[in-house]
Amino acid sequence: MDNQEEIINKRTEKIKNWFKDPYNLAFFSIILLAIAIRLYFFILVKNQPVWWDEAEYLNMAKNWALGTEYLRYDAVRPILFSLVTALFFKISLTEFLPRIFMLILSIMSVVGVYYLGKELYDKRVGLLSCFFASVFYLNLFFTYRLQVDIPSLAFFIFGTLFFYKYFKYKSNKFLYLASFLIAIGTLFKQSTAFMLAAIFLYTLTTEKLKFLKKKEIWIAALIFAAIQLPYILWGYIKFKGFVFTQASSVLAPANHLLSGYILSGYTVLKNYLILFPFYFSWIFLILFILGLFSMYKLILGFDILIKNKDESLNRDWFVFLILIVSLIVTSILLSHNEDRYILSTFSIIFIISSMFILKIYDYIKKYNKIIAIIFLVLLLSFNIYIQIFSAGHANDLIKSKSYSYLEIKNAGLWFKQNSKPTDVIATQSIHQIEYYSDRKAEEFPALVDKFEALRQKNPNLSYFMVSLVQRSGDWTYSYPQKNNLTLVNAYFADQAQQQPILLIYKL
Repeated sequence: MDNQEEIINKRTEKIKNWFKDPYNLAFFSIILLAIAIRLYFFILVKNQPVWWDEAEYLNMAKNWALGTEYLRYDAVRPILFSLVTALFFKISLTEFLPRIFMLILSIMSVVGVYYLGKELYDKRVGLLSCFFASVFYLNLFFTYRLQVDIPSLAFFIFGTLFFYKYFKYKSNKFLYLASFLIAIGTLFKQSTAFMLAAIFLYTLTTEKLKFLKKKEIWIAALIFAAIQLPYILWGYIKFKGFVFTQASSVLAPANHLLSGYILSGYTVLKNYLILFPFYFSWIFLILFILGLFSMYKLILGFDILIKNKDESLNRDWFVFLILIVSLIVTSILLSHNEDRYILSTFSIIFIISSMFILKIYDYIKKYNKIIAIIFLVLLLSFNIYIQIFSAGHANDLIKSKSYSYLEIKNAGLWFKQNSKPTDVIATQSIHQIEYYSDRKAEEFPALVDKFEALRQKNPNLSYFMVSLVQRSGDWTYSYPQKNNLTLVNAYFADQAQQQPILLIYKL
């Protein structure tokens, strides 16, 4: 009994000592802030309707958990999130546990930014970049979407952390752990592996081809390959081909020649850069650009860098490559812009910006400490306002999008209550309707003649659903009147019910 009490006292003392460090106390406070913000929005939108791709992942999970029929597997949808969700569905057939899982990974990504910034520079950079990550509106928004972007972000950050720790401390265990984490992240989202291109370039420039002779490099490669192998084999069975190339072909430029990738990549990258002022505000963006310029020694001392003789140059080169290579590869291989595609790069932007902001703080502090503190407080307060409260950012975006596709969700639940299990629904919203209704859906073909052929082929095609939420071909909106279909349910955009937004007809 005394021994147990002694152990408890030692642990209590250890915790007290940890909190005596002001940096640890600040870190703890930022994590509490991140949790509080995320819980606030979680409570508001925990029952929001799912989007097209969310429904795909959830339908896959229901297929594995319950054995429900689902034939719409797509190589572009990796499987790990759906496998994890299938386990949750075994416990409770609701979205609550998957959403909690996403919430935890979102908080862990904030924790990871602190440790990455701390390892790259110091505790102060870790704290500041962690703060920026905790309130960044895109991190918050995708926390509440059952997609693969937040899991990918969390594994990307920790993978990057352990890769750098391997280069810094020459400890093989960090390399193996990094390889493991990036492999798991790739099973959540294939593009997580893009960062390996940056790791390869870093290793090539700092160690030349000598790294190919290192046994630990090959062991790390085997760890990555071994984790991917079951997925690759499953892909060959499911899609009759290499799952990664089949997935990339879906999002790749229409012109598959090298020139097509380059032209598309240039356009996509340019569009991302144009959006940077909106992502961060002009003030923050200028600080980030100045932070990049402050790494000018990379150019002046590149000959020293390739000789691997300056740790600070190596660090800045590592940071620069993780940012630029991931951004460029994403732009080239994915033919259109979506904010979530570059979510991982923002964490590096926070670290670079924090590094430069603290240089300004230290410079001001030399002359007046109070003004330096005021500068930092104003900057952080302004950032909270921009990220949380300004138009189009967290509060506005999360709340406004929480109602999107609500009519489709309600229609799916109506089908579940009012149709037979064998009924098939013609709709453009195939994935959401199948998820909410537990009924099979058929997507509208491009031409009305093909739909008539589909009706002849499938006698169970019982309902015809059109909406303005997810638009279908023009012919679908006039088809019910031309064929005297009976209206059985309707949803409206206004309380007076004069503006129909979704209509359900009986076939």
